Amino acid sequence: MKTDTKAEVILMKCPETQKIYGVRVEEWQGDWFRTWAFPVDVKKASHEGFDKTKIRGNLYPADEYNGCPYCKSVCFVQCTRCGKLSCWNNEERISCAWCGLTGDVSRIEDEVDVKGGDY
Repeated sequence: MKTDTKAEVILMKCPETQKIYGVRVEEWQGDWFRTWAFPVDVKKASHEGFDKTKIRGNLYPADEYNGCPYCKSVCFVQCTRCGKLSCWNNEERISCAWCGLTGDVSRIEDEVDVKGGDY
């Protein structure tokens, strides 16, 4: 019996390098899992429509998830201003890699509401 796997690519940005990368996510039993991360440039991301992806729900790392291709982080934070995702390496204070909002990291949740958009 074949089961259909719903998969998408979302974008994250590394604050250490200011580079974007794609993260393949799969929906398994109602939750989203990050399965693979890969470098991608803005032009390719736009051409592939990665900036249009929308997902909502829990976003966990799968056992095989390789993390950010630049800083190797497997953790992320979601900006309260722009809603985009950036790597997180356990810093208490962070600046969003996308919009520059700086603040304390007060709570990390696995549940996200991610919408694509401008780079």
